[in-house]
Amino acid sequence: MKIGIVGGSIAGCSAAILLRKEGHDIRVFERSNKALVGRGGGIGTTPTLMHQIREDGLIKGDFAYFQINKMPFVGKGKTTEPYGRTAWAMPMNFHVFQWNELWKKLRANVPDECYRAGIKIVDARSIEGGKVELTTELDERLHFDLVLFADGYNSMGRGILFPKKKLEYRGYVLWRGLLPESEMKAASPLKDEILRLSYDNEPGHNVVYFIPNENGSIKEGERVFNWAAYVAIPDAELSELMTDRNGKVRFGTLPPGNLTKENEKNLKSFLSKNIPYHYAEVVNKTQDSYIQVIYTLDLDSYRKDRMCLIGDAGIFVPPFTGSGVFKGYNNVKDLVNCLKENSNLEDALNQWSNMQLQSGKRLLALSAQMEKAFIWEQLDFATVNEKTTKEWWKTSITFPETFNYEKG
Repeated sequence: MKIGIVGGSIAGCSAAILLRKEGHDIRVFERSNKALVGRGGGIGTTPTLMHQIREDGLIKGDFAYFQINKMPFVGKGKTTEPYGRTAWAMPMNFHVFQWNELWKKLRANVPDECYRAGIKIVDARSIEGGKVELTTELDERLHFDLVLFADGYNSMGRGILFPKKKLEYRGYVLWRGLLPESEMKAASPLKDEILRLSYDNEPGHNVVYFIPNENGSIKEGERVFNWAAYVAIPDAELSELMTDRNGKVRFGTLPPGNLTKENEKNLKSFLSKNIPYHYAEVVNKTQDSYIQVIYTLDLDSYRKDRMCLIGDAGIFVPPFTGSGVFKGYNNVKDLVNCLKENSNLEDALNQWSNMQLQSGKRLLALSAQMEKAFIWEQLDFATVNEKTTKEWWKTSITFPETFNYEKG
């Protein structure tokens, strides 16, 4: 089949590689004419998934990551500065790495003749003969047997297929930053850990961990400190926070270097009061932090005619689930399998859509549990004991069978 993929990020490149292996004629359309670097800091997934990705040939050669073995739950206590007090450290099995590193490895396995950078798709429609017509910004009309929209959480494709489905703001944002370890004033005790830092009687939490630097080094002194703070922002105050230094109100994402000095000062002051001194110091030293507004979106189908949604264009969940790479890869892997199992394309797409709905809704349920536990009913880890923390975790979080980073 001739398959068009709208969006050349992680999900789009993954789809191109897997579908090309099955003999399909692939074209990826990425609106940016530049390499998609700098679009994210640290991300992660399970070692099992990374093994599958390697087995399928999506990434080859060396790939820099940290092995994470535990998740300490830490709170700020008056007598436990500068690192805080650990209520409990949950055993886990997780790999963390740079978003940029994963994208570059994937992009390297998509031939240039299949990847059209700087091409913005502005419309899509079903036409006679079961084909799909894509329209470019320059009014070029392109025809395909199947089209996959991998164009992210604010998907144009989703808007065309299901215009009544809207992103739902969850009442909080993710404020993120990176700091080279060489710029930290004091050495960090962090090793093979992802820390979750509670706030002092405030909703939200902060996640901190090391990732490899841009050269792939994981040596002490050369790593990059990644922090990600979930901060509650009332709906009425969101527009002001998302107004950049030029006075423009941004939707969804406030890129690095655009946070106003006043808002940056207020956010840093908030964290300084609520997290241990060592980690607050890292945040205060960070430049060019950025913001991602947290939304969710549910769906009743992943397809319409011969147009499908993959990755964050489908059911959308907050990043604290750690399921982003998992979701994008499995959307495509399932599609490949359904196409093999069904001689009729309509049957294959129906089977595939139902599978993605089931998986997506399970992740949406997981995100609701985590949101309740980590944002609105977060324990103060500076005061609770290990038994209470373990019980809280056990009763709050239930992972889907196919996705679990908790270690036995």
